Amino acid sequence: MNLPVDYLKIDGAFVKNISQNLISQALVEGFNSIAHAMNLETIAEFVEDEAILEKLREIGVDYAQGYGIGRPVPINFNR
Repeated sequence: MNLPVDYLKIDGAFVKNISQNLISQALVEGFNSIAHAMNLETIAEFVEDEAILEKLREIGVDYAQGYGIGRPVPINFNR
């Protein structure tokens, strides 16, 4: 199967409890593995703290977004 995309975004509902919930962790690992098998990079959303970020690093997720990484900024912040 070939999808015309470069990234798979992993929903925060699966990510937010990854450091305490083995099922969430297994799902994220599965999503990440499937995406990489399809030559897609992965983005995890709702990364709220260092524990979540570290677990995602261990799994091999490519990108992270959330308040644990940085607060949102306005699009025009450089103007």
